[in-house]
Amino acid sequence: MRRHRTRLTLPGVRQAAAGAVLVAALAGCSTNPASEPPPPTAQQLQANVAKYGLEAQLRSLGSAVTGKVRVYDQGDGLRILVSVINMPDVRFRIAFHEAANCTSPNGFSVGPHWAPGGRDARNLIPVLSTNQDGTAETSLHVRGVHVGGPDGVEGRSVIIYTGDRVTDAVSGVANNRVACGTFTPVQPFAF
Repeated sequence: MRRHRTRLTLPGVRQAAAGAVLVAALAGCSTNPASEPPPPTAQQLQANVAKYGLEAQLRSLGSAVTGKVRVYDQGDGLRILVSVINMPDVRFRIAFHEAANCTSPNGFSVGPHWAPGGRDARNLIPVLSTNQDGTAETSLHVRGVHVGGPDGVEGRSVIIYTGDRVTDAVSGVANNRVACGTFTPVQPFAF
C-alpha cells in the first residue's frame, strides 16, 4: 500500500513566512535613531573653537536683516567672514561689543563697544558695502584681534550698523543697529 503525502498549502503562508525572514534580517541592519551622540564636552568645544572658530547667527533688531558672522584665527589676527541679507543701506559697519547678550529689541543689551589693547572699537573694522539687492558676503582680516584670550571675541557679541557710523546708546545719535549676534563655537558637520 502506498501512502500519498498531501501537502496542505494555504494561500499567502509562504509569502508571510518569507516576509518575516526578510524583516528579521533587515532589523539586524538598522540603526537606532533614538541613540544620539552625547553632547560635546568643554574640552571638545575648546578644540572646535581652536580649529573652526566662532560664529554669530544674526537676529534682526527691528529690521529684516539676517545672516551670520564667522571668525577664526589667522596669523597675526582674526579672519572675519560676513554674510548678510536684506540690508536697508548700501554701506554698513560691524562692531564687537563686551556682553554676549542680544536680548534687548534695540541691541543695547550688548554693552559698550569692545576692542583689544586700547584700540578704537568704532573703527576696528572698516566700512563695508552690500550689493544693490541688499546682500553682502565678504571676508576681511583684522590684526591684533583673536578668537580667544585677552584679545579675543569669545564671550562677546557683534552688531551690524547701517551707514558709515557706529553709534552707542548714550551718544544721542539715532540708533542704526539692525542686527545682533552672540559668538558660539562652530559645530562641525557630523555624519
